[in-house]
Amino acid sequence: MIKVTAKKFEYSPSTITVKKGVPVVLEFTSLDRLHGFNCPALGIRSDIEPGKTNTVEFTPQKAGKFPFHCDNFCGAGHEEMKGTIIVTE
Repeated sequence: MIKVTAKKFEYSPSTITVKKGVPVVLEFTSLDRLHGFNCPALGIRSDIEPGKTNTVEFTPQKAGKFPFHCDNFCGAGHEEMKGTIIVTE
């Protein structure tokens, strides 16, 4: 399980490395307000609500670098809230 924390205007960690074909569980928490997690290339989408924990399970089927971003507007630095999932062979 990989724990991902969201807060204005960053994810921690902002780079997530996983292996192709190996199931992954992402556990999301927010430290301040509603955020989102969206990685379209891998089909991952979740709301991240303060006071709650959300989990997303997926198995990456292709190697590469895949950007993710917050898709719930969270203020003036919203556009900078992004990161990368790296899938290795």
